[in-house]
Amino acid sequence: MGLEAYLDSQRMNARHWAAFFLIALVLLADGMDVTIVSHIFPSLIDEWGVFVGGGIATLVSAGFIAMGLGALVAGRASDRWGRKPVLVATTLLFGAGTVLGATSGGFLAFSLWRLLACLGMGAAMATGNTLLADLMPPRRRSALIATAYAFVGLGTTVGATLAGTLIPATGWQGLLVVSGTIPVIVAIALGIIVPEAPTFLAARGDAAGAMRALNKIDPAAPAEDIDYTINRPQSETGSWKQLFSRRYAFTTVLLWCFGFFSLGTQLMVVQYLPTMLQLPNPGLDTVQSSTIIGLYGLTSTISVLLFGALLIRASRFIVIGSTLLASAIVVLLLALAPSPGYGALLVLLSITGFILPAACGPTRSVLAAAAYPTEIRGTGVGSTEFSGRIGSAAGGALGGVLIGAGLGLGGFFLAVLVPITVLLATLVGLGVGTHNTAADPKSTPTAMRS
Repeated sequence: MGLEAYLDSQRMNARHWAAFFLIALVLLADGMDVTIVSHIFPSLIDEWGVFVGGGIATLVSAGFIAMGLGALVAGRASDRWGRKPVLVATTLLFGAGTVLGATSGGFLAFSLWRLLACLGMGAAMATGNTLLADLMPPRRRSALIATAYAFVGLGTTVGATLAGTLIPATGWQGLLVVSGTIPVIVAIALGIIVPEAPTFLAARGDAAGAMRALNKIDPAAPAEDIDYTINRPQSETGSWKQLFSRRYAFTTVLLWCFGFFSLGTQLMVVQYLPTMLQLPNPGLDTVQSSTIIGLYGLTSTISVLLFGALLIRASRFIVIGSTLLASAIVVLLLALAPSPGYGALLVLLSITGFILPAACGPTRSVLAAAAYPTEIRGTGVGSTEFSGRIGSAAGGALGGVLIGAGLGLGGFFLAVLVPITVLLATLVGLGVGTHNTAADPKSTPTAMRS
């Protein structure tokens, strides 16, 4: 039996779950680290007189771009040197960058350490998803990537809790030290417990290494009886050239489009929703808007877990397409609601939080991990994550323009229908491309699974 066929036939064991949990903790630390900086900015404004619309806004945008560059570089590096060493190194990088930010004596030093941390964060998320995709049984790949993404939302809650506890007691420096230490500990545990992906080693022709890795993740495997040969074209393995080969170019362009609009839409809504709720219309106060945002985050975490469960039982295209259609419906209801009050918005936005983040959050990684074979998966996932981070920077700028144009809450969500429509069209294109590749006898089987 071939290695890929064996892995596809296996159930999750305790070692699979340990690897899943540690990689999910990397994503939790990512979500936590993104959150804590928003709680630190008010302190920096008071201490250093930083201008919100200048220094802080520039740092936020630069941070998104740094995350994208980190994902881009790490994706290629993971295809060259391995998923595990790159994930451990980049997780250590963003933890160290966060801790060292506590030593800053001014905003320039803080910004430099922050950008270093952002490089590591973007790299760790992309590489973590790639390693997760390669380690898990292929039929559960999409579901587990989506489930792991729920830990990003959980990290937001953990970060807010740490900020509320540590800033009054230790200042923002203490918050950075604690928040940066967590990913360092996780990286060390990863290095000790989680093996390299057997399929990655087999694709590189390292049968002995693949056998050792398989024994570590599945001690009951008949490792010596498995064929570790992976028969696929090896030209330009892991390079950009393969992403734009005849076989993958169409998929690559569509995935970049999907990544750009999905993460850009998600973060645009999250960033500007508190501001929109406190506009003269609907005119909510801080307590009311905070309650709505809290429920939005809670329902989004629950929905991503449900989304992962659905991916075990149905095609990723059907699940993602249905979720996008549901998002379009609820966004349209929000846009057309006549002067909704607090009660109506509480209900409508809780429903939106249950649907929209699932449609726009984990979906780019689910699609990218399933679209490419092992030998170029890191490059493909990393480049898709890069497009998403660029989209988040663009979404942040566009959201400000929409609010500045006076569209209000209804007009803002009416505009959100545009990227959702683009996402649906892109998903159809990806589905057609997958069908055509599957019908091609020269197509890569692994790219079609999960």
